Order: sequence, then C-alpha cells, then structure tokens
Amino acid sequence: MPKAARSQANRPEELFLVSDLKAFLEGVWKLERSLEDGLRDETGALIGEARFVTADGGLDYGEEGMLSLGDHRGAAHQAYRYDFPTPGRAAVSFTDGRFFHDLDLTAGIWTCRHRCGDDDYAGEFRALNADLLRVLWRVKGPRKDMLLDGLYRRVG
Repeated sequence: MPKAARSQANRPEELFLVSDLKAFLEGVWKLERSLEDGLRDETGALIGEARFVTADGGLDYGEEGMLSLGDHRGAAHQAYRYDFPTPGRAAVSFTDGRFFHDLDLTAGIWTCRHRCGDDDYAGEFRALNADLLRVLWRVKGPRKDMLLDGLYRRVG
C-alpha cells in the first residue's frame, strides 16, 4: 500500500457533534451493513433503507433490505421506537415497548450494551457528519458470535 494511502487508512474517523438527535435521525437513509458470523464462519451483507418517521412525539424506525449470509438470500426487516427525554438523548425500545438501549450523540459517539438472555449486545454509534452514521454491534453468547457493521447515508 502506498505511504499516503496507509496514513489515510490509519486516521481515526472524524466525529460530528449532534445537539438535536431527533432532527439528526429523522428522514430516509440508505443502509449498507456487513455481517460476520464467527460461529458459522460466514460473512454477508444487508443492503436496504432505513426510515425514521415522526410519530407521537418520537420517531418510529423501520428497516427493509435484502440480506445475504452464507447461502441465505432474502428480505429482512427491523423496527424500533425512539423517544426523546431531552433533545440530545433517545430511549430506544422494541416495538413491544421493551427497552433496548439509550442513544446520545452529543459527543459524536455513543456506546451501549443490551443483554438478551445469555447474549450480550455491545453497540457503538458514530456520527461522522450531518448525513453519515456508522453503527457497530458485537454480539457474543453461547449461540452467537456476530459483528454487524452498518453505514447509514442520508438520502432524504
């Protein structure tokens, strides 16, 4: 690798400080997520769209895309609810109302954890600019060893 390319690759990502999290998230995002399954030794990707839509004072999140993982190919979807106790912070819940995690990007980065049975979900959110968000999830447990690396690009 050329020296200039090597130094560029080793630079840490810049962060974008988000004071109004709801305004930052609201809208339509192109989603590209890579997946690594350590237990099955498989890799894959999800390509799709994420929408943050205003509803009842918060945001409803809906994700639709095509998932490929190992030999599997098919449609995938996910949904969450974002409520905002303060302009810089969200409480993220599953659609049945169970709490998932907090989110605060006032410093441009946020880490969180969620226990689901024996599985541990460790999340990292990075606001890279006003139209780019990176989300990493590391999932460890007796039946899971996954890395999900998602990039959200605002399209509307």
